Amino acid sequence: MVKTQSSKSTNDMTVGSPLRAIIKFAIPLILGYILQQMYLIIDAAIVGRWIGVGALAAVGASSSIMFLIMGFCNGSCAGFAIPIAQAFGAKDYAKMRAYVSNSIRIAVVFAVVITFLSCIFCGKILHLVNEVFDDAYIFLMLQFAAIPFTIAYNLLSGQIRALGNSKQPFYFLITASVINIILDGILILGMGLGVEGAGIATWLSQGISVLLCIWFIKKKMQILIPKGEERNFDNKKISIL
Repeated sequence: MVKTQSSKSTNDMTVGSPLRAIIKFAIPLILGYILQQMYLIIDAAIVGRWIGVGALAAVGASSSIMFLIMGFCNGSCAGFAIPIAQAFGAKDYAKMRAYVSNSIRIAVVFAVVITFLSCIFCGKILHLVNEVFDDAYIFLMLQFAAIPFTIAYNLLSGQIRALGNSKQPFYFLITASVINIILDGILILGMGLGVEGAGIATWLSQGISVLLCIWFIKKKMQILIPKGEERNFDNKKISIL
């Protein structure tokens, strides 16, 4: 049985001072988006310090490409969260969960298509930016392999934020960033994997952020979990606007 909303994990922004609610919501949201860009920055800092200039150039060659893809993923998943937030504000929880179900379907398709195309055209993409490094290709392929995790995190964190909770996704990003640093140390310094280690560390830390979102939704936000007919596909509820 799906529980009703918990006042500790959700925040009805339709009540109280609008300005105060918006500021309180926006600060963790903005910091979270900034922190999400830290994966590549952390990798570049550690790689440049401990491996060398060539490896740093390989990571740098991948940065602008990944920022573009991450921006698309962030924007799309933010769009998925809009109708969920509207339904939550209207107290129409059945409709809200139907939007959740349909957004997951679309996100899965996005993840498969974007990951497939990115991996297939990885070499051509590097040629387009005039940065062809063996290490860059390896690192970028590992980043592309993490696209499903990027989409999954942004989708699930967007659903959590749609219920007025912008703090929890921010905490998950902090946790994932710390884990990324630790894994970079283990894989790059301890195991000597070079840029491959940096890519694997990012892949694993992003996966952990997804697992944290899933755990939180199952534990604290069961109101988001679709049930019965709410899981059915509805083409009227697949719009991201």
